[in-house]
Amino acid sequence: MNQKPIEDRFYNARNDTSLVVIEGFHPLKHAIRFGADLIEIVSPNLKELTALQAEYAPDIAQAIKGRVAAIPEDVFERLGPVTPPTGVMAIARRPSVDLTQLLADPSPAPVVLLENPRNLFNIGAAVRAAAATGAAGVINTGNLDPWKPAALTS
Repeated sequence: MNQKPIEDRFYNARNDTSLVVIEGFHPLKHAIRFGADLIEIVSPNLKELTALQAEYAPDIAQAIKGRVAAIPEDVFERLGPVTPPTGVMAIARRPSVDLTQLLADPSPAPVVLLENPRNLFNIGAAVRAAAATGAAGVINTGNLDPWKPAALTS
């Protein structure tokens, strides 16, 4: 089976509702901590990525060990509209969530409702705040996709 060129894989992932593109170390770190199903991780500088991981997230070492592909800087720059300064991008599968099950959960953890948010950065901030406080989940109404890189990166 022939694999598509990396630029195509990242472009197609941005348009595939079953996938999410993770841009940068901070969102990758959180994705791993939340159990993301990572398909591909790439970086133009494995040494710098290893240093970031060792300093800021030693707990994710096993999750990325041997999984990050080194790619040329010029290829990395073509993978998205903005090049993450932390030098890492990934593709992961979007998790499926059963809304009925989430709302029926008898645990005392709250579920946060974002009613028609207008800014992806605010969605990301709300999701991180909800996670930090132990919320069971965040529900987003409206037409903004909470899996877009701007929501994940902020």
